[in-house]
Parts: sequence; structure tokens; C-alpha cells
Amino acid sequence: MVDTRHEYAGLESLYLPIAIGVFAAVALLTALALLRGRRRARRDEIGSQRKEHNPLEIGYAAVLVLVIAFLVYETFSTEDKTDAVAKSPGLEVKVTAGQWDWRFSYPAYGITVQQSPTSKAVLTLPTGTEVHFTGTSNDVIHSFFVPGTRFKRDLFPGKNSSFDLLWAKAGRYRGLCAEYCGLLHSHMDFVVDALPPDRFRAWAEAHRP
Repeated sequence: MVDTRHEYAGLESLYLPIAIGVFAAVALLTALALLRGRRRARRDEIGSQRKEHNPLEIGYAAVLVLVIAFLVYETFSTEDKTDAVAKSPGLEVKVTAGQWDWRFSYPAYGITVQQSPTSKAVLTLPTGTEVHFTGTSNDVIHSFFVPGTRFKRDLFPGKNSSFDLLWAKAGRYRGLCAEYCGLLHSHMDFVVDALPPDRFRAWAEAHRP
């Protein structure tokens, strides 16, 4: 799976205008109902002349069902794209979350990086390489979230969550826990350092035990 910003930006471009349209329709109908209510109050001595409009109501319900079905289809289609698992990942990284720190392990290199009281954990990765992650939690539910790629995956105690990511561009990205996990939840930040492959190999050799 590559950077997921494109997929989720496309999904957002569908949801936003529909949400604005629904809000505008509800606001307009509410205003009309208020105006009609005032007029009716002035002639309250006359019995209710309200009539049912079954075809209109059925049509309204049908439109809502179609819109919901469309959004559900697009949402699950996007999730399928972002959940795709690579057949031959180039690097394996194990992610362990706990109250209140992160631990990143590289089995192929014997390297483990862990957050300390004075520094954030740095997840160093090569660009252009499919990275297979296996994540779990030591205690409560945590969430591996990298806002720069719009990717988030919950990590559960006693269960492994697998996902693949690929960083196309070198750079530093902020990572954090997006699931409230207790008193020091706000301290669970980490850094993703995406390096060109040659620099990543140099880093791995320098940190290999």
C-alpha cells in the first residue's frame, strides 16, 4: 500500500459536498416548516388541512437509500485499496505500543528502538520499499497514526494487526497514538524518518547489535 492521502482525499471530496447539500436541505426545510407553523397558528380555529404525500415521501427515502449505498460502496472500496497486503514486502517491522511508549523492532537486523523519558522513538524506514508491519499492544487499545499519510490502524492487546506501507518521498513525519489510552496519552508521539535506501542500509549497519 502506498501513501493513502490520495485515496482518502478522493473519499473526502465525495463526502463533503453531500454533507453540505444535506445540511442546506435540512436548513431550508426547517425554515419552511417554521414559516408554515406561524401561518397555521394564525388560523388555529381551522382544523388541520394536512394531507399525506406518500409518493414524495417514498421518493425521498429512495434517494437517501441510494446516497447511503453509494457512500458505503465508495468507503469500502477505499478501505480495500488501503488494506491491500503486498506479496513480497521488502522489510518487516514489529510495532509494540504500551502505556505510554512505542517500540519498533527490525527482526532482519536485530534492531529495537524504544521511546525513552527524554526522547521520542524514531521509526526509520527506506523509501520506495514495501514495509510490512505487525502491530500489537501490551495493555489497552492504542492506535498507530501517521497524519502525513492519513493512515491509522488500531492495535489491540493479545492480537496482531498487519498492514503494509510504502514511503515514496524521503522526509520526517509525525506519528502519534490516536486512541485515548490513559493519563499520558498525549506523550505517545513518535517520528517516522524515511531515508533513501542507501542511507537506510547505512543506518541499519550502524545500529546492528
